[in-house]
Amino acid sequence: MRRHILAAGIAAAALIPSLAAAQVSCEQAQSNRAVGTVAGAGIGALIGSAVAGRGNHTTGALVGAVGGGLVGNQLARSDANCSHAYGYYDNDGQWHATSVQRSSANGYYDRSGQWMDGAPNGYYDGQGRWMTTTTEASTAGYYDAQGSWVPASASGYYDQRGQWVSGVASGHYERGRWVAGAAVGHYDSNGRWMAGQASGRRDANGVWVADAQPGYYDSDGRWRTGEAAGYYDTRGRWMATSNPSGWSDRQLIADSDDSYGTAPLNIRSMDVRIRRGVNDRTLTRSQGDRGLAALAAIRRQEMNLDHRRGRLSSRDAIRIQARLDNLDRSMGWSDQGPRTY
Repeated sequence: MRRHILAAGIAAAALIPSLAAAQVSCEQAQSNRAVGTVAGAGIGALIGSAVAGRGNHTTGALVGAVGGGLVGNQLARSDANCSHAYGYYDNDGQWHATSVQRSSANGYYDRSGQWMDGAPNGYYDGQGRWMTTTTEASTAGYYDAQGSWVPASASGYYDQRGQWVSGVASGHYERGRWVAGAAVGHYDSNGRWMAGQASGRRDANGVWVADAQPGYYDSDGRWRTGEAAGYYDTRGRWMATSNPSGWSDRQLIADSDDSYGTAPLNIRSMDVRIRRGVNDRTLTRSQGDRGLAALAAIRRQEMNLDHRRGRLSSRDAIRIQARLDNLDRSMGWSDQGPRTY
């Protein structure tokens, strides 16, 4: 009998690993375990019957089904409990809220189906890359009227009933004063809040895309005119997801040291962010100069490291990223924006 159970377990382990990898949402995590149990039982029954001695095929099938079902159930088990999820992002980066109580939520699923501890503190860019912001986690989202947690970066989301809520914001400005609380609307070219009118559209694939805004309110509550893309955290601080000054990243890089043209993307992007900070006055000129000098030192270290096939080893890449993180924390940004490196 032990031999039958072992054989069933080996068969299930060999044929069901994709079930665990297929977990991309709380709903699918629930169904994966049921599918894993059924699939494991079926595979185990076949193997158990095949390895059983003459006259024992029925017993072997039953024992194999039990063993395979147990193994399949465990293989398809999610690493995190969906009853503790704030929600999850789908493949398009759209947020799906849950009805989990505040005291129970401790993580979420990203768009690839990986469990992430804590509430989301960032956004997905146009290329689907996750950008972490430097704002406090406590201001990265809010609870809607149904008690569901919503990222401040979400211009629309699916509520706990699966209904789409479009054009939502974590709050809005009225005459330069921040009014906290979920709101639907957009700003006109003069910075006046137009309540109830969602600013966005569905693209050809049916995915909600927020419109670029005609300006934004800075940390002093002053309206700055000019096309901008971003969102406000729950305290009304603008989180830019593109350059609000009108300068393109290509222009900013062109104005930088030519050697950065061959640098890794994280170093080039940090150079852009520092220059952008000086340009939009979230950094003083002296802060920018110190930051660029520190970045140049990081670049020199990176150039002196071994590059195999044009890339750093994982260990060296982690070392460089750690220095970039330390530089970011030391910059003293006056209006915290997103990390784009």
